[in-house]
Amino acid sequence: MPTQRFLNLKEEKKKVILEAAVHEFSRVPYSSASINQIIKEADISRGSFYTYFEDKDDLMRYLLRGAGDRCQQWAFRIMEEEKGNVFAVPIRILSKLMDRDTEGLGYKMYQNMLSDLNLVNQHQLFGVRGFLFRDDTFRDFIDKVYLNLDKSRFPMEKETLSYVVEMSMMLSIKAITLFYKRAASKEDILTVAGNEMHILEKGACSSFKPVEV
Repeated sequence: MPTQRFLNLKEEKKKVILEAAVHEFSRVPYSSASINQIIKEADISRGSFYTYFEDKDDLMRYLLRGAGDRCQQWAFRIMEEEKGNVFAVPIRILSKLMDRDTEGLGYKMYQNMLSDLNLVNQHQLFGVRGFLFRDDTFRDFIDKVYLNLDKSRFPMEKETLSYVVEMSMMLSIKAITLFYKRAASKEDILTVAGNEMHILEKGACSSFKPVEV
């Protein structure tokens, strides 16, 4: 995440730097995005950039922080509306994300990033380190989800929930990547994701008739 020196900048200066970054990440695939182009547009030195961020990935993680925060807020609101059903959350969030503007720079930035990176890199940039790494952010999120879980309908231990949430995140990132790459229609992607979530909830050996795509 950015250094305190960046956070102490005037809001106008921070805005200029972040807008230059969004413009560059929207212009070309993520692997081709140039720090030189960002600092040129933002009118800062290369040395200054590295006093603000570790590298390009660090800058992108900061840009994505808002998306992650919004998704967490949606998750808890949906769990409340769905009366503690954690399995209903991913599909409803995916639907909301797919209904957002598909013409702006933000859409192009996500499209370039998701289309250009492998699954591990995507997870790292979104800050999804998950159960394997036992990071504090993930643990805190699981604690909150567990508090909101209807344990009478979904009797699972917190460790089991950790795996369920991580698999749901992987499923969701795959689905949204397909959407941004325009590999299939929104309806087909949501249908497949819904079938996958149903199997995750009920188990692969349960009686299940998938919805046809």
